[in-house]
Amino acid sequence: MTISRVQLKMQCDSNPVRQGSDRTLETRPTTCSCCGSDISREIARGRDYIYQASDVYLSLVTCERCEHIYLNPQPTISSLPVMYPSNYGTFSSKFRGGYNLLAVIKNKVNFRRFKAVAGVLAKGMRILDVGCGNGELLRALATVRPDLELYGLDWHFPATTREELEAVGIHLVEGTLEDAALPENFFDRILMYQLVEHLWEPRIGLAKLATTLRPGGVIAIETPDTDGYDRHLFPKGTWGGYYVPRHLNLYNFERLAKLLGETGFEIVHQKSLPAPVIWCYSLQAALQERYGPKTWTARLFDLQNIAALAGFTLLDMAAIGIGLKSSNQQTVARKPVSD
Repeated sequence: MTISRVQLKMQCDSNPVRQGSDRTLETRPTTCSCCGSDISREIARGRDYIYQASDVYLSLVTCERCEHIYLNPQPTISSLPVMYPSNYGTFSSKFRGGYNLLAVIKNKVNFRRFKAVAGVLAKGMRILDVGCGNGELLRALATVRPDLELYGLDWHFPATTREELEAVGIHLVEGTLEDAALPENFFDRILMYQLVEHLWEPRIGLAKLATTLRPGGVIAIETPDTDGYDRHLFPKGTWGGYYVPRHLNLYNFERLAKLLGETGFEIVHQKSLPAPVIWCYSLQAALQERYGPKTWTARLFDLQNIAALAGFTLLDMAAIGIGLKSSNQQTVARKPVSD
């Protein structure tokens, strides 16, 4: 389902993002976004365990032809305010602020990962952060490299966020990736952290990014990995990578590499990354299924629990060290240079 920019603006104007009293989650059947097949089988069912904006259980299915995992039926555009309520992580200021330890750690981790994949950045290079949320990474880049041209794309920017980002020279594009107006052969680096899984039309979105990336330019993608060793510990839909109802399409290394190859990229490398957030989400969901949605025990794995995040990070690092795949993957690809 492609969402037009006009539709999105009308939706936001008439029904602004909120933790609404209307918990309706309108859905519609869909087909596999990788191969187009309409034959699938259910592998799990889950609901919104994290924000509890809806009680509706949705099905995770796997395509019988190509094994792609996706949400079916999927929420429609009218459900955006329920999918992304006002306290949604990238809208909220919950983890922001220079004295917030979690924000400091998160910023340092993201910045280190960016430097590892960005390579040498010449003066004036253009960087696009797709799904930039509140722009934490872009603000960090603007501080250390004011000579770069920084752009952020997301479907909605609260007024305060827009004001803060534009004040430090960051250019904002508001709308869905599928329909955003992006110039051809323009960007040198594109970041897509925890975003591709949110797309209704990932093939259209990635093809657009291949068009807007300059030849030889690099894209870095981070997304859940359905081959993560811990996914099968949470078989009933509570695995944090499912993140119902927001994660619409999910990948492993092979399926993501195939999709990128089909949309104009060539793979540079793929690797597993620690996934402490997914561990916390999985345990919150499992506890809610066992003890009810209002159980206090789920708060033991709140994302502000630094000890839990650190412990799961060390666990995943050990697992990766012995050859297992975690529930978070990084894929770096580039746009080929024409002969």
